[in-house]
Amino acid sequence: MSLQREDLNALVGTPPLLRIELTAALMARRTAVPTILIALLLLATSVWSCRNGESSIDQTPTATVARRALKVMVSTNGVIEPVDRSEIFAPIDAIVAHLPIHEGDEVAKGQLLARLDSNQLKTALVEARAALLQARRQAQPVLAGPSPEELAPIEASLAGGHLQLQQAREELRREEALLKESATTRVAVENLRERVKVLEAQLKGLKEKKEGLLNRYTAKEREWELKRIAEMEQQVQLIEQQLAAASIFAPHKGVVYFLPVKPGLFVAKGQVLTQIFVRGQVRLRAYVDEPDLGRIERGQETLIEWDGLPGKAWRGTVERPAETVVILGNRSVGYVICSIEGTPKELIPNSKVSVQIVTVQKADALVVPRAAVFNHGGRPTVIQLEGNRKVYNPVTLGLATPQEIEILEGLKEGSRVMINPGEAGTR
Repeated sequence: MSLQREDLNALVGTPPLLRIELTAALMARRTAVPTILIALLLLATSVWSCRNGESSIDQTPTATVARRALKVMVSTNGVIEPVDRSEIFAPIDAIVAHLPIHEGDEVAKGQLLARLDSNQLKTALVEARAALLQARRQAQPVLAGPSPEELAPIEASLAGGHLQLQQAREELRREEALLKESATTRVAVENLRERVKVLEAQLKGLKEKKEGLLNRYTAKEREWELKRIAEMEQQVQLIEQQLAAASIFAPHKGVVYFLPVKPGLFVAKGQVLTQIFVRGQVRLRAYVDEPDLGRIERGQETLIEWDGLPGKAWRGTVERPAETVVILGNRSVGYVICSIEGTPKELIPNSKVSVQIVTVQKADALVVPRAAVFNHGGRPTVIQLEGNRKVYNPVTLGLATPQEIEILEGLKEGSRVMINPGEAGTR
């Protein structure tokens, strides 16, 4: 019934309780020990365990119930973006003729960023100017009235007619005076009167002809011509402004961080040419999963980490909770906009970062490791160690993080509890 050498070697270094149990098992396997003897040995093991519980407790991981600050967080990822991205757009359809900048360049306010070239606009300007000149020539008679060449014959005829009429009236007065003295005939007087009437009629006709030339075009026709010329002048000015805008300058000092074009490339009007940001003026766009969006509120603390600078963290604040849900890969997320404290010049746009948003926090919470809490009889329970005894304590839980959990009732500060009490058979 004795154990062999290899069996004894296997028992070396094992705890006393486990050594007794292994000895009983080995004896039962190697000898024909009656079952009643093995049962008595196991019973003795149980009694020894109860009387010497401290040996078993010493081998169980424990934790001390303590008070500390507890923060419940939403962990996710996000991207750094400029507060003011200053997107520069192409003002016209054109070819990129000159591009003196590169991504990462520091630029000053007013510095040339790009120069565009559009043969189409240059041709359009020549055509618009020619059309405007032609329109002005066509409108000249309408706006300025008849030409001097048209008025000169009428003016001459009017001058001669006035002189003839004056002479005829003088001659008629003399003849009428002579007729009173019977020094001339009535027929002569009547002939002069008829001549005066003819001259007056001729002058009237010349005046009407001149008036007709002067009023050949109505006020509405002149207004229409003025409007047409103004529209053509505006078209010329617009094309000139577009060509002037082909030289693009930096609106402010900053850093070029996005440059999707290159020389010789055709760009459409409204296409992004480059983006400039002021170093240090950045914010966070956090991608918060849809189930967590209801926990996000304005003003919550934000913690930011970037793999580009391991071991360094930045703090921020939720400025704008998500306003809608979007699909991001295989996730449904909301964009949460957060400010970042200070002017972190080391954070650059489009950097992918890890984010933790503090949704709830308590400065003086009574906490234990989450691994110390298990379900026993349908209630959260911990195993509290009181000397050599294990006491099952139901507890009331509060806030919880992945590592710790708050105890509202059931434990006192400084108590010791078991961690991972799986051998109790209750987890």
